[in-house]
Parts: sequence; C-alpha cells; structure tokens
Amino acid sequence: MKFIVVGCGRTGATLAQSLCRKGHQVAVIDKDERAFSRLGPGFRGRTYEGLAFDRDVLLRAGIQDAEGLAALTNDEAANMIVCRIAKLAFKVPNVVARLYEPERASLYKSMGVATVSSVTWRVLRLEQLLCQPTLSVVGSLGNGEVQVVEVQATEGLVGRPVKEFIHPGQTTDVAVLHGGAASLPTMDTPLAEGDRLRLAVASDYLDEFKAWLEHLKKEGQS
Repeated sequence: MKFIVVGCGRTGATLAQSLCRKGHQVAVIDKDERAFSRLGPGFRGRTYEGLAFDRDVLLRAGIQDAEGLAALTNDEAANMIVCRIAKLAFKVPNVVARLYEPERASLYKSMGVATVSSVTWRVLRLEQLLCQPTLSVVGSLGNGEVQVVEVQATEGLVGRPVKEFIHPGQTTDVAVLHGGAASLPTMDTPLAEGDRLRLAVASDYLDEFKAWLEHLKKEGQS
C-alpha cells in the first residue's frame, strides 16, 4: 500500500520506518531536511522537503494515488489543512492526524479524519492505573467512541461466565488471554484465575462499566 507521512519528528519517523518494514511504499514530508536523519540509513521510502500543505509537494509525494496519509507535524493548523486537502481534494480513503488541541477533535471528525492525542491517552492510562487497576484501557477505536479494555480476573471475578460482562449496545467481548495465549470465548466460558478478558466498551459507558465492575467484585467477595 502507498502511504504519506507528513512530519518527520520522532512519531512520524517511527511510523514511516514501521510501515516500510511491513513492505508498504512510504513517502515522508518535512519542512526541515535535517529531520530525515531520524529515518536512519536503512530507510527505503522517499523523502520530500517542503511545507505540509504545499499542494505541489503533496503531488510529488504521490497523494493522488495514496491509500493513507498521517498528519504528524507539531503544528495543529498545518495538520488540519493537510488533512482537509487529502480528504476533500484528493479523496484519500484513510487520513489520520495527531491531535494537540482536544477542542478541535470535532472539526477533524466532521472531515472523517481519525485523531490520536498522546496527552489524552496518557491521562486516561494514568487515571485507570490509579483508580481502577483491575481494568486497563489498552486501545481506542475510530475517533475514540469505543475503548478496548482488559479486565483482570481477580478475586470476585474468577468463575464468572463471559456473558455477565456483555451489556448489549454498550460492551462486547473480544478475546480471553491466558498465559500469553488468546482464545475466542463462548458466552458460557468462565473466567479462570489469571485470565484477562478483553472487551470493546462504548466510551460514554466506560465510567458506568467501571462502577458496575467494582460492584460485581464486591458481590463476589461477600
């Protein structure tokens, strides 16, 4: 597949290297030619010096037939402009952006652009480690509407069937991990000690799900 990475900071360089290792065709754009040194001598993709939203630079990078573009500069305005060009002018099917200002998330969403906010992720991860060690958020889907969580089968949860954790329209099971191996459970599969149950949970239901989980644990311990 053909991808364009706009911004060759640490995140952009790491993404470009990873995509190349997987056999994809990658073009990297940055306004500072020195940034390309982060890609290392073994990088097999192409590099283009220029502004992120310069149409001529984007055309040279192959945006007209790109299958995906990631806007990862440290300039929120530049990221938004290049996403708009990619999505609306060139109909790039998969466009993602690094989000610095959470209040702009709705603008990206209106263009059909998925966003990743490192600050939001760190805060969410720190909060769940402090407040709810039994439940870990391990991923996010779409624009954050769905969270992938991991429930540790601790005291009070061991022996409960998977179906108890399924709340129609709010949660659904993904897999059970045990000793590093993953399996797809049935609704009647009981959790064994040491199991980690992965679920997809609607983001606006996450707090309620945490509270329900705590109640379930206490109920099982009584």
